[in-house]
Amino acid sequence: MSHPWRLVMSVAVVLLLAACAGGSSSGPSAAAGNAATGNTLFHSATLGKDNVAGCATCHSTEAEKKIVGPSLAGIATDAAGAFKEAGYKGTAKDAAGWLKEQIVNPNLEVVEGYQPNVMPQNYGTELSDSQLNDIVAYLLTLK
Repeated sequence: MSHPWRLVMSVAVVLLLAACAGGSSSGPSAAAGNAATGNTLFHSATLGKDNVAGCATCHSTEAEKKIVGPSLAGIATDAAGAFKEAGYKGTAKDAAGWLKEQIVNPNLEVVEGYQPNVMPQNYGTELSDSQLNDIVAYLLTLK
């Protein structure tokens, strides 16, 4: 008969190894979120406690379709290497962290052809950490 503590210890070891494999914790990252909830949040007309504009108000998920901001089609693929590029100004250590950083600090790296200060600067305070992680989880499905 297997002891319950062995299962607990096995899970703890797996979580520890996963955390170590993720790299340094010195840069921002996003905890695992729920992509389905993130999809709903992304496509909501309003977000946050003060009902700021939802993501889909300005960003399409269709390639080449621009609304106010750039299309986010393929953003997961872009995010996979963006934090490694020369000249990157942020501190993210992975794609999820880079995406979250772009949401909460949108002027850090403004896409060429777009102006700074167009994207609301207050998503980091308007949205809970859980909501941000859910949106990031959804964006990571857009390959």
